[in-house]
Amino acid sequence: MQTEEFFLFDTVNTITAPALDPDTMAAVKDACLRYEKLFSRFDEQSQLFRINNAHGAPVDVDSELAQFIKTSLAYCEASNGLFDITMGSVTRLWNFKNGTIPAKGDVHAALEHVNWRGVHVTDSTVQLDDPDACLELGGIAKGYIADGVLDVLARHGVEHAIVNLGGNVAVMGGRPDGTPWQVGLRQPIASHGIPVTATFAAVGVASGSVVTSGVYERAFTSNGKAYHHIIDPRTGFPAESDVVSATVVSRTSLEGDGYSTSLILMGVEGALRFAAQHPEIDIVLVDAQGRVFATPGIGNRVPFRLLNSEK
Repeated sequence: MQTEEFFLFDTVNTITAPALDPDTMAAVKDACLRYEKLFSRFDEQSQLFRINNAHGAPVDVDSELAQFIKTSLAYCEASNGLFDITMGSVTRLWNFKNGTIPAKGDVHAALEHVNWRGVHVTDSTVQLDDPDACLELGGIAKGYIADGVLDVLARHGVEHAIVNLGGNVAVMGGRPDGTPWQVGLRQPIASHGIPVTATFAAVGVASGSVVTSGVYERAFTSNGKAYHHIIDPRTGFPAESDVVSATVVSRTSLEGDGYSTSLILMGVEGALRFAAQHPEIDIVLVDAQGRVFATPGIGNRVPFRLLNSEK
């Protein structure tokens, strides 16, 4: 097996396959750089930046971006707004690297501009009803990119691969020996900038995706209170939930990204109920007491094993 590593999207990304030639890796990196520009709300040359600064006017966009935003809105609807791509007005108030906590008044004012229903998309244009709304696609873009990387690999003749974009894992073809890829589910503990390799379980997937969201990363403590990066669209503050880690096993990484953070906001009971209504996904949850919950497909159609008997 050959593993290649590169840094992008503010994280370390790895690709493992039986063989990865320089042309294939160059194509992967070119695609990732294109995606980074396509989905960036900070790059003044990006289409997303133009949408967010159009003051409500329609903006001509690439058909790929238009379709991606349409798809993202479908996840907003499916989650009843717990996932909302117009959270940019709120998320830009927070700085989890510097430990910045915005004033409640500023958060409440920003929440007035959060409403995914005010985004209108055609095949080639995007328009925001609210001139002060701000699209933020970071909560779902990495899943789309992981799927895109698999497509690039397949076009270059790679049949077996595992892609890990900072925790978004997408796989295809199983291992060359015919067994599924084994994807570890990391312990829900803060890394403090140091990669966490400890896992509490593993799932077996031949082709598909494993995406985990948790409240333990991009977090800080102030005056004895912990603040994490999963912001509740209903309050503008970090979600208060009994779920500390939610893993989605699905056909595409886009599906995993589209659902994983919403599951944390739903809590254990709500997340399991939601997953039962969406048979296209299986989920594994860890609550604040370290208890593990899963849908019936985990351990049946999705091979699963706990690595820590105390869990």
